[in-house]
Amino acid sequence: MTSQLDPVIHAPTRLQIVSLLAAAEEAEFAFVRDSLDISDSVLSKHASALEAARYVKIRKGHVGKRPRTWFSLTPAGRKAYQNHVAALQGIVAQSGLSVVDVQSGQGWSADLLGEAMEKVVIDPHDVRASDQDRDKVAEMLRVAASDGRITMDELTERIERTYTSRTVGELAVIVADLGPTNVLSSTPIW
Repeated sequence: MTSQLDPVIHAPTRLQIVSLLAAAEEAEFAFVRDSLDISDSVLSKHASALEAARYVKIRKGHVGKRPRTWFSLTPAGRKAYQNHVAALQGIVAQSGLSVVDVQSGQGWSADLLGEAMEKVVIDPHDVRASDQDRDKVAEMLRVAASDGRITMDELTERIERTYTSRTVGELAVIVADLGPTNVLSSTPIW
């Protein structure tokens, strides 16, 4: 019998949540939220749907005086995830590629992974920014302020944005009006 895609797990955000939880015994709410870069309300909504399907257990407690929420996959959730991945594998296999086969424990071969990575195209501006990238942009902003090209208020606001930016594309926007810059510290390896 062929595995079927699970409509509860298939929604992209739910699939990401279940995938993240499959790698851990338990994960704290803030960790899941930050790892997936989603809002509290989005995570709560999807976690509740997964809990209603009995795929996720939600545990509430306190750390010190602060309330905390933890998520974990139930055995039914883990099995549903494995079946969903197997169904995805069946779909992907038609192209000659493979995803990790969670039921047999086998995964990508080194050759197949290399071939797949050669086909991946990533816009350099979508690459995650490093602390070095942020420091470089902050220094460019300080120089621009000392040259009188931006005000001190602009410097403060832009430096705040710099240290909350996640991608080099976001950093590039912060200094775009200051002339040609090379914010990208590196290019993707594939």
